[in-house]
Amino acid sequence: MACVALGFGCRHKQSAFPTNRGVWAPDRILAQLDHPRGIAVVLSDTLSRQALQLAQHSELLIYLQLTDPHRVARNRQLADQAGLLNSRLYIEAGTSSRIHLADNLADAVILEQGSPSEWENEIHRVLRPGGKAFTGKPEWTKSFPKGIDDWSHPLHGPDNNPQSKDKVAVAPYLTQFLAEPHYAPAAQVAVASAGRLFKGFGHIAFHEREEAYLNKLVAFNGYNGALLWQRDLVPGIMLHRNTIIATPDLLYVGDDRSCKLYDTATGEWRGEITPDAAQAGGTFWKWMGLQDGTLYALIGEQEMKDPVMRWGREKHGWPWDAISPGFNQQEHPWGFGRDFFAIDAKTKKISWHYHEEEPIDSRTLCMNSDRVFLFRFGAYLTCLDARSGKKLWRKTPENAKELFTAIGAYLHRQGWETNWRSRNYMMCSDEALYFAGPQIDKLLAVSARDGRVLWENPFNNFQLVLRDDGLYGIGGIWRQNVSKKFDALTGDILADLPIARRACTRPTGAADAIFFRADDGTVRLDIQTSRPQWISPMRPPCFDGVTIANGHLYWWPFVCDCQLSIYGVTALGPAGDFNLYPTATDSERLESAIADPQSISSLLHDPADWPTFRKNNIGNVTTDAAIADSGRPLWRFAESPAEIPGTEILGHPWRAELTAPVTADGLIFYASSDGSVHALDETTGEQLWKAHTGGAVRFPPTVHHGQVLVGSGDGWIYSLVARTGQLAWRFRIAPAERKIPVYGNLLSTWPGASGVLVEDGVAYVAAGILNYDGVYVYALDAESGRLIWQNNSSGHLLREARTGASVQGHLLIHDHKLYLAGGTSLSPVVYDLATGACLNDPEPLKTCDTTHPRGWELYLIGSRVVAAGKPFYSRSDQMVFDPTVTDKLLHTHCGGRDILWVNQSRLLCLPPIDEQSLNDCVAGTRYLGFFAPLWKKLAGPLKPIWEHPCPNSIAVAIARNAVAVADAGELTVLDLHTGKTRWRQALEYAPRPWGLAVSRAGRIIVTLEDGSVRCYGGASTAATPFIRSNNTYFVDSTRIVLGCHAKDAEIYYTLDGSEPTRSSTRYRAPFPIKESTTLRMRAYTRTGVAGYVVSEALKKVAYEPSAATSSLAPGLRYAYYEGSFNKVADMEQKQPVETGLMMGCQLKPREGVEAFGYVYNGYLLTPEDGIYMFYLLSNDGSKLYLNGKELIDNDGPHGAFEKSAALALKKGEYPIQVKYFQAGAGKALRVAWSGPKWTKQELTAEVLFHQK
Repeated sequence: MACVALGFGCRHKQSAFPTNRGVWAPDRILAQLDHPRGIAVVLSDTLSRQALQLAQHSELLIYLQLTDPHRVARNRQLADQAGLLNSRLYIEAGTSSRIHLADNLADAVILEQGSPSEWENEIHRVLRPGGKAFTGKPEWTKSFPKGIDDWSHPLHGPDNNPQSKDKVAVAPYLTQFLAEPHYAPAAQVAVASAGRLFKGFGHIAFHEREEAYLNKLVAFNGYNGALLWQRDLVPGIMLHRNTIIATPDLLYVGDDRSCKLYDTATGEWRGEITPDAAQAGGTFWKWMGLQDGTLYALIGEQEMKDPVMRWGREKHGWPWDAISPGFNQQEHPWGFGRDFFAIDAKTKKISWHYHEEEPIDSRTLCMNSDRVFLFRFGAYLTCLDARSGKKLWRKTPENAKELFTAIGAYLHRQGWETNWRSRNYMMCSDEALYFAGPQIDKLLAVSARDGRVLWENPFNNFQLVLRDDGLYGIGGIWRQNVSKKFDALTGDILADLPIARRACTRPTGAADAIFFRADDGTVRLDIQTSRPQWISPMRPPCFDGVTIANGHLYWWPFVCDCQLSIYGVTALGPAGDFNLYPTATDSERLESAIADPQSISSLLHDPADWPTFRKNNIGNVTTDAAIADSGRPLWRFAESPAEIPGTEILGHPWRAELTAPVTADGLIFYASSDGSVHALDETTGEQLWKAHTGGAVRFPPTVHHGQVLVGSGDGWIYSLVARTGQLAWRFRIAPAERKIPVYGNLLSTWPGASGVLVEDGVAYVAAGILNYDGVYVYALDAESGRLIWQNNSSGHLLREARTGASVQGHLLIHDHKLYLAGGTSLSPVVYDLATGACLNDPEPLKTCDTTHPRGWELYLIGSRVVAAGKPFYSRSDQMVFDPTVTDKLLHTHCGGRDILWVNQSRLLCLPPIDEQSLNDCVAGTRYLGFFAPLWKKLAGPLKPIWEHPCPNSIAVAIARNAVAVADAGELTVLDLHTGKTRWRQALEYAPRPWGLAVSRAGRIIVTLEDGSVRCYGGASTAATPFIRSNNTYFVDSTRIVLGCHAKDAEIYYTLDGSEPTRSSTRYRAPFPIKESTTLRMRAYTRTGVAGYVVSEALKKVAYEPSAATSSLAPGLRYAYYEGSFNKVADMEQKQPVETGLMMGCQLKPREGVEAFGYVYNGYLLTPEDGIYMFYLLSNDGSKLYLNGKELIDNDGPHGAFEKSAALALKKGEYPIQVKYFQAGAGKALRVAWSGPKWTKQELTAEVLFHQK
């Protein structure tokens, strides 16, 4: 196997740091960070070892940027051997003019002493505020910039006005990070301070996917999304209230017993505040506000605890009448108390106390700069001096009839139109109080100075944001544009706003905009123009809205299945003057590694190959190959043992996930989310080569002639030589080198996530994730990588709103058009294949509304292309419950029949369906407002020839004689004409989505969730030659006898390394070989169908001289070592812990020791002259030496893996040495051989000796 290091996967058990002192010692660096989890940048050509150690022994994600590009390949190889490449350790080449990361991302930057000073600006740019720079000089910490703001209370501040004072988080934006969890339970609150985010998740999980975060308090790094810590909350407490407050150092959390104080960096408990229960009327904290060093709190008696709800729903949305007992009773049961306190936050002593006989409603409690306001419906509105607690005024129905008449009766409203009943309905400024919310039948303004009515508006569904330029009332319901901008003190309407919010989500304000929910996605109401702009990929959750703090905008995970492209924790930062519309040129973007691409040996194309994702450019998974009549497991390939859980990156689960496979001319290709690209021999499953890109790969390579083309998460498209993995060329499709965390991967903001299609020698690829970041679509010459056309504007098809296409799935080519799964706002996106012009109409984007399913899969139905399936960045183990996700139809023709795969649950074989009927089932159909095909309309009147139920199936392939379908536990092959089962095989793990391909030889290749590749089938349906004489090693000369399983096939061969064709030598009889050479052979059937090229190395070898020995005794001498090793040579730096004799290469480490090594020395007795084959299997690294020469190199950290080599040996004794080390977790060592008269067996004491 060849390992081609183009650029990087982590399943590594952390262990203690090796002894390494000095300024760059990893343990010293970790000790100075404020948290052990985050992102560290190493800028050094000489500190790569420290970078590897940090990745191995810490929770940091390491980005190593080297100035010398020649060092990249070697360091990537070492990281790959350690199982860390492109998971916990990323390695790239770059200059000091640019670190390839987003601004404010890194927790630490490490730079060797004496490095050029020009790094300093870049270090300052990529370090997050509070991050540390280690430069060989005194370490320094990046300060927080001026103009950023905390979001210290659930509604920003104790005034309940969700308007940020952050001056940095302004448009335009670029994505800062995307992080887990994708989904989380209700209710929720969010606060933020000093670069950290704190999220409280409540007690209601509507779906199983949300249950992991029930009753959790979670802290995130606000600059890179790392999960810093989490704590349990008291179960059943209704969380949607002001009882969590964030400060730079302490987090205040009120519950049913006290106000807990937690260290914001670590989550450690720092004490609690517990006023006397008799004085407070109880111990339950109902509301909190912090201002000028005083903690204000409403405390009282215990209240109803709602049961923790695990609904386990498998449907879209949730019923508003079945949330929980507390939420669904008529009267709101939470947040009422009689006693209000002012407490000195430092001393924890009560400054003053105020008591009301009738309980205060905490949903109205608010404070301005010097006053506190208390309210109860129909009873009182009280104003207290915040410093003394003195009552400044108190209004009651008796003394303020006008006020209470204006307020009106309490409304019990709760629903998607108005919001949750638990939300606040009063906010304040220094001049006024504002009543609005589900509980009140109007918008009412009251003087904060004396409690008199200022003005009112009769509309009863405003949600408010108060800004310096006016009071914004964002109205519901969607498409009823009743939003207004009011004069805050007079109520005069300053502007009618041309938009309303969709449903219950709370609006929040930034310096230049107000954010609220669109029909799906987010409306950004631009303050300067009063025009709505659409941030379509994600929506703010009901309880929080968009959180604006730390110079960024944050969206949160929720319970819903709304029409979105992105779920989870999403952060946007200011783009500044970033150029989103650059023009790419070959001179800037193209790197060629092979001067003449035409010199690359081409694969032999056959219509029965499967050269691209879903077989062809229309993705119909239909092949000319014939599946074998019977099936059995033929081979399994996995680089490491099956390991479903994987590891954690930035505190979130991570594991390598394979793409679907492709196959051509006897080779199998696939890629992985660890950035690797693999080639296997289809017949044997042997790995032929492995290459690395710099980021996750989402789709398999596309085979074109002698090259494979793959789009990578590092923002480049790569062309690799199909037979060797050598780089032919690469082209940067990202407009800039800017990497961000994306659900545990470090990716370009513009990854090549669409995959690559090739048509008529032109390669097509799209770069990007989300439309507001920009989307870049290219046509390149597939052979040379030269640019043909580019489209840099479709992401901002509506330029003024910066919205349009996203890259949210794969490509499809039909009718001279290129289609892209584009996510929520626009899907599919359509480009002219010849020019790249986007053919979609931008006008509908102005409505901030969508009719496009967001799925990552494209289907050609009739002449229409339809999007369906899950969101592209959803988790494979989490279902999205929505008909636009689950309703799909694959339609194809084969053997005079039409095959339908309906909703991944039924296979139908039908007579041919006319195109108009197919078009009719697509055109104009709407479901819940979205265009989606109506399958029942199509399949209802048709009588199938046969039907096969296949619920929850994952992958399918249609061959000329059979249909293969796979679900999580079984692969089934059906007869195409009858639908009867031909054969089936159990699957240990589920296939990857569309993870099935049929080879030219009729074998079925499956990539599985455990990271393995399996091959199933029987006798090859393609002609495959082999060496019948089994004599690839010889001493003097040999005669080669060829054979082929296909009857009457013709074999053609070459001995000069060239590709065999019909013009090569035809095999007619055995032929002699006297020197080492490479035999390449291909068989052709009588009908002219070409088989695969089979290569065999024929090696002439000389006998190794035996040693003259005496006084031998059974067994081997061994030396046993302990310590952390990355290669067997590392043991030379240590003294053995013990030495002795063993009867073989046995592993007997001391109890509890996981990292150790052995060196075995002795002699091997060979019984006769002949060719001997040696086998060395180990986990982790090993080497085998015979006669003083290295015979097998199986070194480096890896799972159980076997290598072999042959030698010609005479009868006698030969010095043998085996070196082995174990780095942790699973261990294995086996040394075996086969000889002239016996098959493979383990070396045992009968042939192993040592000198006395």
